[in-house]
This record gives sequence, structure tokens and C-alpha cells, in this order.
Amino acid sequence: MRLALTLVAATSVFTSDGRWSPATPLPEPIQELSAAVVHGKIYIAGGFDRSGKPIAKAFRFDPAANRWERIGDLPAPRHHMPLAVAGDTLYAVGGLAEATFVPENTLWIYREDLNRWEPRAPLPSPRGASGVGVVNGKLVLVGGWGLGRKLVDSSAIYDPATNRWTTVAPIPTPRDHLTAAAVGSMVYAIGGRPFNPDRNYDLVEAYDPATNRWTKKSPMPSRRGGLAAAVLEGKIHAFGGETRSSVFDKHEVYDPATDRWTSAPPLPTARHGLGAATLSGKIYVIGGGPKAGFAQTDVVEMFVP
Repeated sequence: MRLALTLVAATSVFTSDGRWSPATPLPEPIQELSAAVVHGKIYIAGGFDRSGKPIAKAFRFDPAANRWERIGDLPAPRHHMPLAVAGDTLYAVGGLAEATFVPENTLWIYREDLNRWEPRAPLPSPRGASGVGVVNGKLVLVGGWGLGRKLVDSSAIYDPATNRWTTVAPIPTPRDHLTAAAVGSMVYAIGGRPFNPDRNYDLVEAYDPATNRWTKKSPMPSRRGGLAAAVLEGKIHAFGGETRSSVFDKHEVYDPATDRWTSAPPLPTARHGLGAATLSGKIYVIGGGPKAGFAQTDVVEMFVP
């Protein structure tokens, strides 16, 4: 990635190059989904369909065939549910159910050999609109909201080897609609909001499982909730988001090595509640809402630095 020479001193943000191009659209418009990559294919699951109804549908994108295919449904409809990959296993973590946004404590894995989802140890408490990063083969769950529509401050780690959750140091700033990504041994909790889309955060807080400690990092240049993130070449790309009345086309890149943010080419289609996944040196930004609140698109756009 080639960096421009101009530095914006107020926010310590460079600009960077890259280009967007359209990719194969989803089979149908979906928002409030998540995305992850297993065995060279992109998976999405759950969300809201074009009627605003929560769905249990799941899809897989095969780049060799350049097409999306439907796979086995989730055991129940979910939205605002993170997907994460530990080892060679795809996990669907918690999430919200119903149109009333009920938090759930379910943990499911996708069995590719059987084309079905199976349960694993439930979360310590129900939560959705949270973030998950994977460090040393373990899921690190941060943020979100729980029962009583209260923000969850506790963090939790799931160990696939023991099928157990452990509660760990709480996130310093409880928030929902954040995104999370792991680089090296750290999980970065980025953006989010305290329920209100007009009170978005620019916060970046990093969790180190080895020390069970959180540290504050350089804030994101913009305040965004309802965003998505993907890691490419050791950097975290953060896409989209919303306020109560608008959506963002923002694309900003965080380099953990320098604790510095880069401004990158914006999304061609501004949206929130979207998914993002890295495959073969490209980032696919998937679905989401092109308007604030309930709105859906089947758009998939691909970024190459």
C-alpha cells in the first residue's frame, strides 16, 4: 500500500491508495450480517431480509465458481451475530433474535461435512451486536448488549479444546454495534455506540489475553457504530456505519504496529450492518443497509490495495 505524503496533523491520518470494484452480489438483500472465511470461501449467516424479518439463512461464496450458494440454515433466526473462525471451524456467536432484538447465548459451529450447524457451550450470558476476535485459536468476545437492553461490560474467552468459556477483564467502555478484529496477540475493539446511533464512538481499545489487560489506542478518525472490519496485511480496515439519519461510506485503516490510522478510498455504496472478509489479498464488503435503520442491499464490493 503506497502512502501519500500529506499528513493531517489534527488526527494523524495519512491517505492511502487502492481501488474498488463490484463483486458477485448476494442472492438476496440482507442487512445486520457478519462474514468470515473458511477453506478459501466466504460465509455469511443470519440478518434481516428485504421485508425486515430475521432469517436463519446462510450462504457461502466460492471464488473459483464466482457464485454464492445457500448452505444449511442456522438452528434459529439471528441478526447482529458475529461469525468467527478458530482453527478450521466457523462459529456463530450469540446474536439477537426476533424483531424485538432479544439477546441470545447460543454458540453454533458449522459442520461443512454434514452441511449443518451444531451447538457448543453457551455464552456466559446472552448478548448481541458484539465483536469477536480470535487469538491463539480461542474466541475473544467483547461488547454488545444483553438482557434488559443493557450494555455488557464483561468479556469472555472460548476455548474450543475444552468447550468452555472464561470471563475475563471487562471492556473499559461498554458499547454495542462495535467491530472487533485480531492482529497478532491482540484483539482491537473499534467504534460502536451506547444504543443511540447519534452518539457513536471513535474509541479503539485493545485487549491482550496474555496479560488480561486492556489498553487505549489512537481513536478512529470518525465516530462510527454499525461498522464492519477485516484484516489485510496486518492492518485493520473499518467500513461503513450509521447515525440515526444517515449512513457512512467511510473506509479507514488502522496499523497496530504504528498505532496510526489511514484514510482509504471510501465505499462505493455507503451502508451499515454489513459484513467484511479478506480472501486472496482482497477485502469483500458484503450486504448491509444503504439507509439508516431497516434497509437492505445485495451489493458486494471488493477492495484491492
